[in-house]
Amino acid sequence: MTNNITFSVIVVEDEKLIAKNIIKNIYRANENFEVIGTANNGREALELIETLLPNIVFTDIRMPIMDGLELTKLIFEKYPFIHCVIISGHSDFSYARTAIRYGVSDYLLKPINLGELTTTLSNIEKILLASQNDFNISEFTYKKPNEIVDLVTEYIKSNYHETIDLAALASHFGFSISYLTKIFTKYMNMSPSKFIKEYRINISKQLLRNVSLPVSTVSEKVGYPDQFHFSKTFKQITGMSPSDYRDQSKSNYL
Repeated sequence: MTNNITFSVIVVEDEKLIAKNIIKNIYRANENFEVIGTANNGREALELIETLLPNIVFTDIRMPIMDGLELTKLIFEKYPFIHCVIISGHSDFSYARTAIRYGVSDYLLKPINLGELTTTLSNIEKILLASQNDFNISEFTYKKPNEIVDLVTEYIKSNYHETIDLAALASHFGFSISYLTKIFTKYMNMSPSKFIKEYRINISKQLLRNVSLPVSTVSEKVGYPDQFHFSKTFKQITGMSPSDYRDQSKSNYL
């Protein structure tokens, strides 16, 4: 039985024939996984990961330039939300022990056993689905970083009046807060926190033009239950208090 969600995969293998065989077996094992890129070594893989942000990376261990263990270590440190599976011709326990330390989801031996691969993908699929069930976005297929930023931006615009926990938001998307901040800043030229603050203040400016709304009500409507905090933030951004802004706006219409 299949679901409507496709999970993305990058295969890292310096032997082209072996890479093709791995890809073929992935599609045979579980049709909900799509291979979106391949790399010949760890360094090339890191560039792909930065751009494509896959759900899973399948990697060999022994490769030129950067081996698979170094790659999994860097993924573990920079992209802890990405699952790694090592496929190796070496059954040495020291390799497996190192892989476990770097959070590798599984360690499969070459040649790949289709039954073992099917089990591995099924287990990862369950984890990915469970982590995404509580976030109301139906199209949890492969997303580019700019598409992720668009989703986060829309979420903020729809929920600015509520308390927004960026760490929880990042977790809902399956990312670390540091990675979410990094890609958001890259595409929006400001951090998520600054975007939230400026968006709320811009909305509050519109509301303040309605003189029948007390400043305390405006504060609550834009996600600041503490009026003092709202006034302080408003002045930091505009250079004046909410009341002064209201008076100025009112005089402009006289």
